[in-house]
Amino acid sequence: MLALTFLFKKIAQHRELLDYEPELLDTATSNTMAGAYVVLGFVLVLAMSTVADLENGVSEEATTIKSLERLFVLDGSGPALNSREHLLKYTKSILVDEWPLLPLGHGSIKSSAELNELYASLEKINPKDDKAEIIFSKILDQSARVGELRNKRNFSIESTLPQVFYVVSLLSVLAVVVICAMRLMKGSVIRVVVLSIQVIMLTLIFSAILIIDLPHLGDTRTSAEPILKAYDSMSARKL
Repeated sequence: MLALTFLFKKIAQHRELLDYEPELLDTATSNTMAGAYVVLGFVLVLAMSTVADLENGVSEEATTIKSLERLFVLDGSGPALNSREHLLKYTKSILVDEWPLLPLGHGSIKSSAELNELYASLEKINPKDDKAEIIFSKILDQSARVGELRNKRNFSIESTLPQVFYVVSLLSVLAVVVICAMRLMKGSVIRVVVLSIQVIMLTLIFSAILIIDLPHLGDTRTSAEPILKAYDSMSARKL
């Protein structure tokens, strides 16, 4: 912004192309600043909503895995406990094999194989009475839910804001910078400080959008802690 201000001053000194009209520039500055805040605020809300859905999905996935493990224990039969071991292996694979690959935009083949092994093991469970039938029915439902939530999580990796939002946001920030630079061609120290702070705030909001829209990268990435806690709890269970 300061570089543009210096450039505009140089142009104005040699050519009468930039007639300075304070009232017009003040109005333009106010309008573009308000418009930029509205656009960036809207985009930021969308990005935060996406991240919130992703984090809720991870928590739900962990809860479903833990619920399925309880059903295997409640069944108590040899095949059910064998399926429980496959569930533990699958959960561990999510943490060890799959989660590190999410920033690359895809899941783990090994995790998919462990999930298929879990599904295959369910065929060996043979309910002996009505109670076992009810438990087995719930096991099938929860098993299907585990796979569904994993697919939803992996699909959400590619769920980023449309490119048009970034284009509009960037153009809004650039428009504010250009108009503020024009306003600073004749400005006091206080005006320079105030407009600079406002531009910095807009830049910070835009940066926050970029960070939030990449939920599996950086220090602010979505954590696998709910699944880790579920795995630790299941592993600690003594049968």
